[in-house]
Amino acid sequence: MGQMIDEEECEVCIPFDQEWIFTYGDLVTLLFCFFVLLFSMCVYETEKFKSVADSFKPLPAGTPFISEGRDSVVEDISKKVEESELGDDADVNVEEKGVVVSFKASTFFEENSTDLNAKGVEELKRFSKLIFLLPNRIQIEGHTDDAEPKNWSSNWELSGARSAKVARFFVDNGMDPTKIIAKGFGSTRPKFSNDSPSKRKLNNRVEVIVIGE
Repeated sequence: MGQMIDEEECEVCIPFDQEWIFTYGDLVTLLFCFFVLLFSMCVYETEKFKSVADSFKPLPAGTPFISEGRDSVVEDISKKVEESELGDDADVNVEEKGVVVSFKASTFFEENSTDLNAKGVEELKRFSKLIFLLPNRIQIEGHTDDAEPKNWSSNWELSGARSAKVARFFVDNGMDPTKIIAKGFGSTRPKFSNDSPSKRKLNNRVEVIVIGE
């Protein structure tokens, strides 16, 4: 039989009044595992957006915006717009200045108004998640049809106020204000002729442009 060891003579024995250290050690280990799990989830989300962000890194001087690989970026944005339930209200195209996402003004605003409606707030929240991690500057443009607006001196003021409202929403929700440009063009850049109510509605729009730099 083994020889009993007196606790007073044992250098590694832990007194009964200190056995709490075992429970404490288990707790620390569990907390460590919990935070490792949280960290791994955050890394996953970052990596998921990094592929899109990398595609928008500045190109060497003189390089056209539309180059090999950019089509896939447009496809990514188009797909994410569709997945975010913005498909019916947004149109994605590539122009020389960048990737243009065009929204019907009625998506965000009531007629002659610059107050974001409930639907507009939800749509912008969804869309902001797609662009906030991109390194590029974002230009917001307001456009109208050629009808005289009510309660506004001109369509310049109305379109400018709408683009500023969208810019303010992005800033209030965490976007770097130094990356945002807001412009109003009034009725000077219509996409369609203003000869029917349906075409006028399409000319009333807000465009968010991811600038190719």
